[in-house]
Amino acid sequence: MRIDNFKNALAGGVRPSLFRVQGAIGPTTLPDQVGFLVKTASLPATDIGEIPVEYRGRSIKLPGKRTYADWEITIISDGKFDLRNAFERWINALNDTVENTSTNPHDLAGNNPLFRDWAIDQLDRTGEPIKSYKFLNCWPKSISAIETTYDNEALAEFTVTLAYTYFTTSGVGTSTPVGIAGFPGE
Repeated sequence: MRIDNFKNALAGGVRPSLFRVQGAIGPTTLPDQVGFLVKTASLPATDIGEIPVEYRGRSIKLPGKRTYADWEITIISDGKFDLRNAFERWINALNDTVENTSTNPHDLAGNNPLFRDWAIDQLDRTGEPIKSYKFLNCWPKSISAIETTYDNEALAEFTVTLAYTYFTTSGVGTSTPVGIAGFPGE
């Protein structure tokens, strides 16, 4: 394999630090701070379970149901706690700490402010999306603690774990397939 073939196949590569996260925080209206203060997120994993079918001492594996792992984002806390407060209001709207009730029915149809769509875009070097994922019907499953300490010289941050119904993605099936034997042009 020639180094030029490798270099051409790489096409500049993907930088993990070039990403954008967007989403509404439940029924809260905030300026667009989310996209700037999300420190870490991930492109989602996807799994299909397997169904083993036995036949005369042999096992045949068939694809089963698709599952979606929770999605975590880490957020740098803004100086006024606006984002932390917004996520706490969202989780409280789902299940109030005192009343043990919800502000809206837990209905995934229509425009229910308790279940919001979120997205992450992987960006190229010019800031344009090259791959996008949209998470449908998100809701906060947990909000992590913010550790307070005298011996830490860093900004406060917290993690939000979002559950969602499923995700959609752009670009599936549009790339040039790579041959079984290796890189194109080898």
